[in-house]
Amino acid sequence: MKEEKNVYLFQDDNIKVVFTKRNIDAKNISFLKENLTKYNFTVENLSYSTQIHGVDVKVVDFVDDNLEEADGLVTNKDNIPLLIFTADCVPLVFYDSKKRVIALAHAGWRGTYKNISKNILAIMIDKYNCNISNINVIIGPHIKKKNYEVSKDLIDKFSVLNIPNYYEVCKNKFYLDLECINITMLERLGIKRNNIINTNFCTVEDNDKFYSYRQDNGTTSRIGTVIELI
Repeated sequence: MKEEKNVYLFQDDNIKVVFTKRNIDAKNISFLKENLTKYNFTVENLSYSTQIHGVDVKVVDFVDDNLEEADGLVTNKDNIPLLIFTADCVPLVFYDSKKRVIALAHAGWRGTYKNISKNILAIMIDKYNCNISNINVIIGPHIKKKNYEVSKDLIDKFSVLNIPNYYEVCKNKFYLDLECINITMLERLGIKRNNIINTNFCTVEDNDKFYSYRQDNGTTSRIGTVIELI
C-alpha cells in the first residue's frame, strides 16, 4: 500500500482501493470525487448507500443515485466504484480478481456481531460463483482494542460467538477487539489467513492521519474507502 498526500492507495491485479486521510472528509462528495480523479476512478459513477449499522448488502448492477439503506455493497461491473464511510468502525474490502467481483462492508460492533461478512460472501459465492479460496479481504483503518472501551454488557453479548481472546480487561475496564472478531469470522467462513491483508492502522493511534468518532469528539467527518475494478 502506497501513501499519497490525501489517501492510501492499494492496487492488486485488477482492482484499486483507496482509504482517505483526514484532509478529505469523504462526506464531502464533490471534494472526494475531485481527489479520486487523480487516481483515475470513474467518479461520475461513484456508488454509496445510507449506512445504518446493519447487515443488509446491496448488489450494484448499475449507477443509482438512490441506493437503499445498506452497510454492504457488491458489484462485478466495470467503471462503478463503491464507497463506504467509517470513523472507528471496521471497513472491510473484498475482492476476487479471477471472477472480477468487488465488495465493501461497514462493520461496526453491530455489523460485526451479526456477521455482515457472511452476507457479503454469500452474494459473491452464490450470485457470482466466486471460489472462497480466491477471495481476498483488506481490513482498513479502525479503532483498535486498546482504545475501544465498551460496557461489560457488550462484552457479554459477544460471548455467544465463542471467539477466543476477543476482549481485554485492564483496571476494571473492558476493551473489545473488533479486528480479532472479524478475522476469526472470516476464517470460519473459509477465507484463507494469508488472503487477509491488515492495514494495521488505528483511528485513535493514527488520528493525525484518519478521522476517529471517539478521538474527535463525535465528529461527523468520515474516512472514505473506495474500490473499483480496473
